[in-house]
Amino acid sequence: MKADSIHLFDFLGSGKTIFEIPVFQRNYEWGEEQCRQLFRDLINAIKESRDHFLGAIVYVSETGNNMSHIYRIIDGQQRLTSLTLLLKALADVDKRDSEEIQEEYLTNKYLNENNHLKLKPVEHDLEAFNAVMSDNIQYENPSKIIENYNLFKDLIKESDMDTHDIYMGINHFTLVYIELNDNNNENPQVIFESLNSTGVSLSSSDLVRNFLLMKLESASQTELYKRYWVKIEKLFNTNIFTEFIRHYLVMKTHKLVKKDKVYDAYKEYYYHNKLDSEAALQDLYKFAIYYDQLLNSSTNIKEFNKVLDQLNILGSKVIFPYFMLLLNLYDEGQINSDYVVELANTWESLLFRIRICHMGTNRLNKIVISLCDIQKETNSLSQSMYKFTKATFPDDKVFATNLMHLDIYNQRKHLAKLALMAVEENRTKETIEFDDAQIEHIMPQHLNAAWRLQVEHADRVNEQLGNTIGNLTLTKYNQEMGNKPFAEKKKIYSESNISLTREIGDNYDSWNEDTIVERSKELIGELLKIFPMPKAEESDANSNEIVEYALDDNVNVTGRKPVGITIGDKDYSVEAWKQMLVIFLNSAWDADSTNLEKIQDDPMLDKILFGEDKKRPLKLKNGMTVESNFPAANIIALITNMASICGMSDQISYRVR
Repeated sequence: MKADSIHLFDFLGSGKTIFEIPVFQRNYEWGEEQCRQLFRDLINAIKESRDHFLGAIVYVSETGNNMSHIYRIIDGQQRLTSLTLLLKALADVDKRDSEEIQEEYLTNKYLNENNHLKLKPVEHDLEAFNAVMSDNIQYENPSKIIENYNLFKDLIKESDMDTHDIYMGINHFTLVYIELNDNNNENPQVIFESLNSTGVSLSSSDLVRNFLLMKLESASQTELYKRYWVKIEKLFNTNIFTEFIRHYLVMKTHKLVKKDKVYDAYKEYYYHNKLDSEAALQDLYKFAIYYDQLLNSSTNIKEFNKVLDQLNILGSKVIFPYFMLLLNLYDEGQINSDYVVELANTWESLLFRIRICHMGTNRLNKIVISLCDIQKETNSLSQSMYKFTKATFPDDKVFATNLMHLDIYNQRKHLAKLALMAVEENRTKETIEFDDAQIEHIMPQHLNAAWRLQVEHADRVNEQLGNTIGNLTLTKYNQEMGNKPFAEKKKIYSESNISLTREIGDNYDSWNEDTIVERSKELIGELLKIFPMPKAEESDANSNEIVEYALDDNVNVTGRKPVGITIGDKDYSVEAWKQMLVIFLNSAWDADSTNLEKIQDDPMLDKILFGEDKKRPLKLKNGMTVESNFPAANIIALITNMASICGMSDQISYRVR
């Protein structure tokens, strides 16, 4: 094995060298965002006059004909292909450097025609790659090779930097090459697995810290590290920091950020906002304090802390980006504490109802992004909360029906305790410690002879209603009561210091199917008031506003006007439903070129969308045509089905008027 660092031009400029990508490697799959990031990295490196590390290229070295060197690429083929496309785009956009690029980095001048090109892709990409290198503009088959070559040309033309400077700046790219040799019994697969599976990978915390501090002089590094970073590290461990920085970026950029993309997203945010290290660290520390307060329910607003306690029981931090924003507005004096509590209560009601109704929470991410983008809102924050949550809120009827029949003890045990505690605290205005209270089954889980004699159809009633809200209460003496007859339990209940339990002993002489149903209705009525639907202000209720829905929302779109669709972190405006269909299919192709193949593997979808007898065909970006003659409801159904096939369901929402 031989390994060393090297500049990209020195690596690519080696004479009589063929970079061959073996057949077992995957096809070229870099998407638009990866290519844009590569180009951004290049421009930033040029502007800052610094090297940019591309990572490692691992290859097996062999000797070919005519004293040539064949490097069979084991790792790094996606980067190597993209860099080659970038160089070709530079050569074609500006002819000043075209000959040098062609002869030094794209071709082997003294090798035969079969080995003329330095890079030899896998068979799947070979035809498209050769078309790019031979300037064959007639090539029309769908290919990421063609797409990214054209993208690089566009980026070069759109850049405010001289093309020659961009070309010369490529020498800022450095890499580590790892050369293996089959003759020395070096197993490339074993070494490749070892490189990717051993050691401790850098966390988002490590990467962000190094990014912000490494560019500074030693004295400044030490000063800012002590002033900000050490304090942040004391607040969070590594896992929580990744969660914090992801939520911080959601708050700042109004985009979803995947856990494995936190570092890349932070760099993009940093450069886009033209930050410096001190300003960035200062802001991170300020919001890290807010985040710690949210995690520990330790803000300066007592009633808000109570809501945070309950939200932490519900197990959802998705709202934290918005709550950090509210705390900052509160500290700046722009909103008062009552406003913060009002908004938090609305969110708690939404989350509680969603959990009871067993609805998906993917939609909540989109709502939070919209809430954080308050600069786009001319309405009050409370109106914005109503606007963005009303489509997702389970209404009173849906909530009551679900809770009436829900096996809340087994399916939502923490919700059962939370619901009962909420009723108790609403009645008495006294706080109960969550961990101190226990759930008590009034009709016991395991019936004895006495209960079977006292209750008609006892086993059926227990099976159907035993774990519903009406048969549950709170106590600190759960183990003492067990399956005692109701008459004995009634006496103990009457002496309870918990009002919710005491009223059972005071108000009921027997316990059966009718009393369980009666009590369920009573508790549900109280919970509807404790966790209410948000109310619209009159001007908002009558407006012809835009509403956003997730794919799994039960919405009748017939007669509605489409306004836009969001896929991942990209928003698209539309004026017709058919545009939405085309945008989805293009995005599915961008995400993974095999997605359309997966869709076509479904016989029904293949026939409906891609069959020969199309009434209103529309062309996709990869050259394929698709039927678009569908009503609105069918288009939403088609997108929902295809998104599920492609694993994109939770990335999509759409807007209608």
